[in-house]
Amino acid sequence: MRGFVIAGTNSGCGKTTTAMGLMALLKSKGHPIAPFKAGPDYIDPLFHRKILGKPSYNLDSYMLSKSAITYLFKKHTTNNSIAIVEGVMGMYDGMGVEAFGSTYELSQKLNLPVILVVNCKGLYQSVAAIVKGFAGLKDDAGVKGVIFNHCPSAGYYNFLKSLVEKECQVSCVGYIPSNKSFALESRHLGLVQAEEVEGFTEKVQELVNILKETIDIDKLLEINHLRSLPEVQFELPNINLSGLHIGVAYDKAFRFYYQDNLELLQELGAQLHFFSPLKDKVLPEQANCLYLGGGYPEVFAKELSGNQTLLDQIKTKAQKGMPIYAECGGLMYLAHSIIDLEEGKHKMAGVFNASVQMTRRLQKFGYANLTYQGYSTKCHEFHRSKVVVSDKACNYSVKYQLSKPDRDLEWTCGLQYNNSLAGYAHVHFYSNFQFLKQIVQLWKKAII
Repeated sequence: MRGFVIAGTNSGCGKTTTAMGLMALLKSKGHPIAPFKAGPDYIDPLFHRKILGKPSYNLDSYMLSKSAITYLFKKHTTNNSIAIVEGVMGMYDGMGVEAFGSTYELSQKLNLPVILVVNCKGLYQSVAAIVKGFAGLKDDAGVKGVIFNHCPSAGYYNFLKSLVEKECQVSCVGYIPSNKSFALESRHLGLVQAEEVEGFTEKVQELVNILKETIDIDKLLEINHLRSLPEVQFELPNINLSGLHIGVAYDKAFRFYYQDNLELLQELGAQLHFFSPLKDKVLPEQANCLYLGGGYPEVFAKELSGNQTLLDQIKTKAQKGMPIYAECGGLMYLAHSIIDLEEGKHKMAGVFNASVQMTRRLQKFGYANLTYQGYSTKCHEFHRSKVVVSDKACNYSVKYQLSKPDRDLEWTCGLQYNNSLAGYAHVHFYSNFQFLKQIVQLWKKAII
């Protein structure tokens, strides 16, 4: 198997641009690509998917065991694939002193070489010190190549290349010049989604045309040599989901799902029926339960609120016992209303008689441990809103106990009304199949 990890010196150094460019460049040369994203981010895999026309998969070395990561990586690669893993934050950044969940940790677990992206804007000889530090911090750092971002000219690159290869014994495989057309817009929870970027295909093609001149493909493929992974003992859960027809919310407002979660449900026998809370007036006719993932309901609150027919149907179905499992944006959608930063209220489904208030600061960010029904799983939270309890008696109970794994911090979440369960936590089902079984028990009430 061939593959490499694209690591960065820091967030914002150009990992996503580099990953997109290399994926598109190698695809244009006929190489089949297996795309991955380190960590819990949902947005970058959507960019990969837009470019390659195939799913990209999250590999999170905190939420997933080494055996699960190896199993999923091998599952999604073939002998003739080049695996490209886009890293997260800076190469060594993770949770706690041990940096759990870091790009470095993932590269070690997958035995993959690292291509380091260095933003050289405003730097010259100091670039060599940065590369040497990253390549030498750990004996097994695995930094085999460097790509310079914001490199103004070929002459500038050639100088850096000769310096870095002499001082650091690391190959330089190319550069990306400064170009404002490559810039991706951001919003409060990260980049704007690929489907929302105007002229995205043209931007990527322009990037590819430049990288054809600035990236040494032969050197990149030489570094990306064949690697072997150990055999792993990994078994899927003994769960039969035949008879489950899961309605999955999927559009610009709800697109944050781990692809492996969706595929696992199908492998276990469930049928998925995708629908748009923005556009569809009714739920899929076959759906007997729902899965509402995360996304940006606050950005599209006005449009969601305007689709009153679907909101009413979901509330009625929930009152009659339809099982619903929701994460983050899904929780917001099931609330009574979303209150924006200007105190404007946008009516939602009202399954829970509590609202969510948007905030200017992050309320929860990062990894956590979640316990539900006596079973624990690792999860991730990232949201700028909070639940606001109404003056009326709550029509729901709170079921999740959460804690930070690296500090003394605990809190509760997980609202449950009838067979509807919703929380801010994002859960990867491969983290703990015992937790998945609790969600399955909820969904299976649809066919009892």
